[in-house]
Amino acid sequence: MRSVILSMLLISGAWAITLNEINDKPASRQKNFLIWQFLHQDINASEASEAFYQVDNVNERFLFDYAAKTDETEIKYTASCMREQACNLPLIEQDDCLMLALTPAKATALKPEEREEIANRLNNRFGNTQWLRAMNQESMYTSVDNIANENIVFRLAGATYRHEHFNHPLSNEVLEALTQSNVFGQIVFLTVTDPAMEQLQQSLSMVSIGHFDPQTHFFLAMNAVKYAKLDIAVEHLKEAKGRFYSPIDRDKAIFWLYEITKDQNYLTELSNSLDINMYVLYARELLQLPTENYFTTLPTIQHTNSINGVDPFQWRVFAEEVKASTPDTIVNLIDRCDGEDSLGVQGYVLERTYEPYIHNFTMPYDQYMTTLNADQKALVYALMRQETRFIPGLISRSFALGLMQIMPFNVDSISKVHPLKPTTYFDMLQPELSIAYSIAHLQHLIHNLHNPILIAYGYNGGLGSTKRLLLEGGRFLPGEYEPFLSMELIGNDENREYGKRVLANYVMYKKILGEEVSIKAIFDNLTQPSQSDYFRAEALKSRQVLSQTE
Repeated sequence: MRSVILSMLLISGAWAITLNEINDKPASRQKNFLIWQFLHQDINASEASEAFYQVDNVNERFLFDYAAKTDETEIKYTASCMREQACNLPLIEQDDCLMLALTPAKATALKPEEREEIANRLNNRFGNTQWLRAMNQESMYTSVDNIANENIVFRLAGATYRHEHFNHPLSNEVLEALTQSNVFGQIVFLTVTDPAMEQLQQSLSMVSIGHFDPQTHFFLAMNAVKYAKLDIAVEHLKEAKGRFYSPIDRDKAIFWLYEITKDQNYLTELSNSLDINMYVLYARELLQLPTENYFTTLPTIQHTNSINGVDPFQWRVFAEEVKASTPDTIVNLIDRCDGEDSLGVQGYVLERTYEPYIHNFTMPYDQYMTTLNADQKALVYALMRQETRFIPGLISRSFALGLMQIMPFNVDSISKVHPLKPTTYFDMLQPELSIAYSIAHLQHLIHNLHNPILIAYGYNGGLGSTKRLLLEGGRFLPGEYEPFLSMELIGNDENREYGKRVLANYVMYKKILGEEVSIKAIFDNLTQPSQSDYFRAEALKSRQVLSQTE
């Protein structure tokens, strides 16, 4: 929901976007951001239509926003049907509207007879609805007869429904059929990353062969480790290692091969990786080897017309040139982004052109961090490097803004109490505001989370989701393969990988800023609830008090 401040500014025109601004821009997420703001202004149906039909890749957010402004009957009808609540499904009179409203997640709230009635009524006329009948079974995956529809329910009905209807041992016949399914990877992921699905996990731990994508092999390996099927885990990891494309993915497979086998050859291979990630840094720390393939400074001459990356539309054009650059053509690009204000862009160009051989660990915009100590500065740079690679004008698909990718709703909230006030959302592309607002946001996270990995989870996914991660499912507790196994089995893809990358950045910047840090010590801290976070520390205190009073 928009804040009162934002609503007042939009209505008054203080932050107003015009159609001329929109019409003048090429199709892009940057233009989408302009259109999103425009659709929340006091505009008429004609203006809304002209803007909406310029959206690049329409999603539900745009459809619903446009439906609130348009006079197009079909759009309003479609949006209204899609937003119908589960309890209203049996009451919808139009069949096409019912199909638009119907989802497996909503269908979990229906009675069996209501699901049967809807299945009979729609009778596959607008698409498959046989999965509704599958939902009326007490237990799923008990035979291969209806497995395609059961797969739909498994993937889309939600975690609670999976817990109640799918969490049981599988027969060999059903297990074999699942491995042949084109959605087996999704089934594996949703199962092994959910601590409540232990019985189904145990069945999956028996899967030792199959031609799966490398990520599925990796998750099967982690699941096999959890249930002490180490030989099976090694086979999956070898498959994943040979087929992973990205350096960090290959390195994580090598890391786990070392963890399981303790073969020093794997540790040596990992230490020789050109990438700088948490697995490589851990290997080098164990072998007492330095990390050298990075740069922290660049020679700059102040130019008045340098590309500094603040203008999102200028950056979009320049980034395409960077993508097409070679070592032979890079000099011209560097000349166009020389100067102190362009240090971040210059480092980005060098890293992208010469990757994977050298890595950018420069420290631009230091002048906006004068109040921070070295540890705090290392954390801000670690987040900044992961969020935007130091490019201030980036706008994400979800419309996170600027160097530190502050979401508009956080801008609204922080601006109520922060002395620096943006006049438009685009002000958040200015490094000074983005860094200042991120520091304000981080204060709340640091108060509750005392480990850089956990702070990264909180910055990316929110404090509430990080609290749930820590308090549910017994993660990050002492164990032979902890905290690594818990880190690999976080169910949110973005959050999981984000934490790993920020940790590596943090360790590098701590060393660059003159504060030696042990990545092993950071990992050890994760398995000590009383030290790593407020939530588990308070829970432990409460349990101790309770035991003393009994």
